[in-house]
Amino acid sequence: MIIQKVLKIVYVIFVLIILVLLLINDNGFIKYLNLKKDITELNQKINNAQLQIDKLNSEIDSLQNNDFKIEQVARDKYRMKYESEIPVKINIQDSE
Repeated sequence: MIIQKVLKIVYVIFVLIILVLLLINDNGFIKYLNLKKDITELNQKINNAQLQIDKLNSEIDSLQNNDFKIEQVARDKYRMKYESEIPVKINIQDSE
């Protein structure tokens, strides 16, 4: 009877020690969960970067093949104009 109680206590202590080692050590379950979260975040960053790459490739393609897009960028970004055009600046004021 006493031996059975002692064996149960030893068994419980042994199981607790195993669980603590599995949860806390360098290769434990907590580290696994943190690494899994990191992988998910990195995959999301990869997906976002791929979307940005696709968008930039599309823009490069349109700049190489679309004269309207080239003119639009030249006017908006580089403030270019035709020789016969006269630039006009319009000031919009809030009237209250």
